Amino acid sequence: MKKPDILTNDDARLYALNILRILDSEPEQRFDSITPVATKLFDVPIALVSLVDQDRQWFKSKVGLSACETTKGTL
Repeated sequence: MKKPDILTNDDARLYALNILRILDSEPEQRFDSITPVATKLFDVPIALVSLVDQDRQWFKSKVGLSACETTKGTL
């Protein structure tokens, strides 16, 4: 199986994350409604809406995991 191409324009991706002002924001129902459905649909114990910042992953929504963030590449 071929691995997907990795985007190399990190500056544009990080710029978009900053413009959206979503990192470290309060929980939102529109995201929190996704993760429980994903755990049931895929029969898995953990589901995350993960945003990748420069050096960390931050979880906008999560089910089955107590951490709020990890270092980039941990999960």
